[in-house]
Amino acid sequence: MKLLSFEANGADGARFGVLSANGTREYVIDLTNAAARFMPAGRSVPADAESLLRIGTSGLAAVRELVASVALPAESESGIHTLMKERIVYARDAIKFLPPVPRPGKIIMVGTNYRSHASEGKNQAGNLPAARAEKHEWPVSFSKFPSVMVGHDRPIVYPAHTKQLDYEAELCVIIGTKCKNVTEANALDVVAGYTIANDVSMRDLQFAEMRRGAIMMGKNLDTSSPIGPYFVTKDEIPEPHNLQISCRVNGETRQQDNTSNMIYSIPWLISYFSRMTLEPGDIISTGTTAGVGIFHEPPEDWLLKPGDVVEIEVEKIGCLTNKVISG
Repeated sequence: MKLLSFEANGADGARFGVLSANGTREYVIDLTNAAARFMPAGRSVPADAESLLRIGTSGLAAVRELVASVALPAESESGIHTLMKERIVYARDAIKFLPPVPRPGKIIMVGTNYRSHASEGKNQAGNLPAARAEKHEWPVSFSKFPSVMVGHDRPIVYPAHTKQLDYEAELCVIIGTKCKNVTEANALDVVAGYTIANDVSMRDLQFAEMRRGAIMMGKNLDTSSPIGPYFVTKDEIPEPHNLQISCRVNGETRQQDNTSNMIYSIPWLISYFSRMTLEPGDIISTGTTAGVGIFHEPPEDWLLKPGDVVEIEVEKIGCLTNKVISG
């Protein structure tokens, strides 16, 4: 299933839904309103992603059952219109996307996790600590804060405090089970699903911090973490290490790779980071590949500018699109 959090005209606050289709047209089923219409009295489904993740498999089963009962009328436009009037169904282009998990407890970012990206970083040895293209005892990692997240099709606001705004295409893992000290062999058991992130980076701030041994402001100015569009349940992606990942800016392909080329695998990362307790809804973003703007020659040609449109696509998940606007 492709789950999403969204806002819609006429609806109160954030909603939680499932992407569905009728022929070539895509719709979003509002799970709360659909449950009120189609589920027996006394039964319900989780009203948001965090509640669903806390409930676990029983919540997912209830959502699947509900979606099956809301089967969109195959031919009847009037039937679709009735569901829309009751705010059970929305046209996909009529909603405002929110991050799929709007308030994760932790957003854990992994740096230098593709050999191609590590190799292109070696050319910048004078600007930042040496990139490492081999596996070490621990990965480069840092955190992003939930307050800097934005959803699909929402603007990236160019910060006043940087002159080097950059993009990074990343596959994200959404944790579905509270866990600690997970083994690699069992790591995928705690995964609820996957989504996409754009690790927007303020390179001048980031590199200045890295020279002093830390990263925070260079990764955490407002709107620097687009995530979405969907939270895709793991049953639809049984093998996350063979997915095409790409980034386009204004239609030009900048990044193109496969998740099989990670240095640290997803099970390895989960096992490593579960040395601290991981909670349902926590996100681990697994790093980017070669082709970021700062390592292009000259970087000014590829670093982001107001008006640029960034599209990050991951196979089986979808395409996360955001436009850069002036601050």
